[in-house]
Formats: sequence, C-alpha cells, structure tokens
Amino acid sequence: MTQISTLRAMVLSVLVMALGHADASNQVFKCVVNGSVTFQNSPCPVDKPSRHPTKDELNAERKKRLAEAAGAAASAPKPATPPAKPEPPSPEPLPSREPAFRCDGRQHCSQMRSCSEAKFFLANCPGVKMDGNRDGTPCEQQWCTHPFAK
Repeated sequence: MTQISTLRAMVLSVLVMALGHADASNQVFKCVVNGSVTFQNSPCPVDKPSRHPTKDELNAERKKRLAEAAGAAASAPKPATPPAKPEPPSPEPLPSREPAFRCDGRQHCSQMRSCSEAKFFLANCPGVKMDGNRDGTPCEQQWCTHPFAK
C-alpha cells in the first residue's frame, strides 16, 4: 500500500511541475525599451527606482491643474446669449376686501366647516354659541383641537 501512495505522490509532483512550467513559459511582459514597445518572457528592466508621490506633491499638482483650468475657462470667449426674458410675475391672489367668511346667522360648531371659520364667527358675529368654557378657542371638541385643524 505504501508503494501506491508513493507512486501517487510522484505522479502528482510531476503534474504540478509540468503545469507550473507551462504557466511560466506562457507569461509575456510588455515593455517599453528606448521608446519602442517590446514583448518578452522576462520582466521589464527598471531604469530608475520608482517612487510614490507624497500627498503634498499630489495636492500641489491638483491645485496647478485646477488653476490652469480656471484660467482657460476665464480666457475662453463666452458664447453670445440672448438677453433673458423677464419672468412674468407669479400669480398671487390679490387681497380681497371682503372677508373669507361672513356672518349669516350660524351659531353652533356643528354648522361650521373649519376651525378658522369658527374663529371668524366667534370674533365677528353676534350671538354665537361656540366657546362653552370662554377661553377664546371655539369648537374645541369638533374643530380647533383636532390634529388636522385649519
């Protein structure tokens, strides 16, 4: 049994070596040598060691590009634009000389349609019966304390 496992290990190692060699032989590097592009099996030669720019260098380069872009935009001729039309005045309701409500003999909260209507009647109309506790807020149970009161 040990001979079979040794044989398996040898076959496996031969396969791994063959696959590894096949991958290495198929690897191609694209390099630029003396200004021309070349393809080769080995990594490209490095003329000088590469260095990552510092944050200050990157920021200075960015500021320079932004300044150049702003200068180019400022010196570029502006296209002729037609004069803007004045906007028409927005249609606003003109203040009415007549109040929104009028005293018409209604006296009770059940006859009102809103809190603002009940407040108008309480403030302007005689004989209304809408403020039972006389605190100045009419129709507290029907209109004026409701979360959606207007």
